[in-house]
Amino acid sequence: MNVADRAWLEAPDGHPLTLAYERSWQRLCAYLHERWHEITARGSFDLSKPYPGEVASQSLYVHLYFVKVLGRRLLEEGIDVNLDSFVTSLRDGTAHPEVTLLVADSRVPAGRLQSYHSDVSVLRSGEEVLSALWMHWVPPVAIKICHVKTGAPVREPPGFPWHPNRQRKIVKLSPYKGDTQPTVARRDLRI
Repeated sequence: MNVADRAWLEAPDGHPLTLAYERSWQRLCAYLHERWHEITARGSFDLSKPYPGEVASQSLYVHLYFVKVLGRRLLEEGIDVNLDSFVTSLRDGTAHPEVTLLVADSRVPAGRLQSYHSDVSVLRSGEEVLSALWMHWVPPVAIKICHVKTGAPVREPPGFPWHPNRQRKIVKLSPYKGDTQPTVARRDLRI
């Protein structure tokens, strides 16, 4: 990966390359925190509330924010995933087809922990990375970011994966199990 491409993944918070993506996540995060009690009671939230008239563009930007942070984590941890598709999505402003988000109630009360993130969990077949999963907490909100290689015999974690190309403005909360392990879809896969 060349230096210009790495810049998309390594850009610090507030960098002009990805600032729109970051601001969109900040806006959604503020909305989720303001309304978390009613969101958890309902089990879902409506993206048109924080983004009236802008659901499609702002949903894409939130997705791209997490494409960036997952890509950066994979790069930092030296996990051998081809990151060209991550850079292409960020540069072109298009959704990454292999990255989905799950939103969950972490059950950690707000104020106890400002933010936290997990290590990246990886499922491999030999040396090939089939799936990578990373969790970002901004209590009480937990976001699981899942990359599953196309065609891999792997399922996303249990719950309701969200992707901006699925044209849904209602996002259902997924169960929080504390784990970030992807699961194998077939029992005969040797890992």
